[in-house]
Amino acid sequence: MKVEVAKYRKPDGYLTRYWSVSVDGELLAVTLYRKGAEAVARAITNSNQDPHVTTLQDSAKPVITPCKPTTGLASYRTR
Repeated sequence: MKVEVAKYRKPDGYLTRYWSVSVDGELLAVTLYRKGAEAVARAITNSNQDPHVTTLQDSAKPVITPCKPTTGLASYRTR
């Protein structure tokens, strides 16, 4: 697996200020900053080597708790 970080070029060849991450020649991500592109590349190439860090995975039953503000309380200040 070859991961490459380079300046992003539009399909018409125009060089942009963005950075791209490609895996085996296929575009994976476009970021605004080089450090962000390098972080994506590092996350792809480095598997979880630290035993104290867990990798989050999608759960089969996601729990969603709605955030409902209490009625009668203003969420912002008015005059």
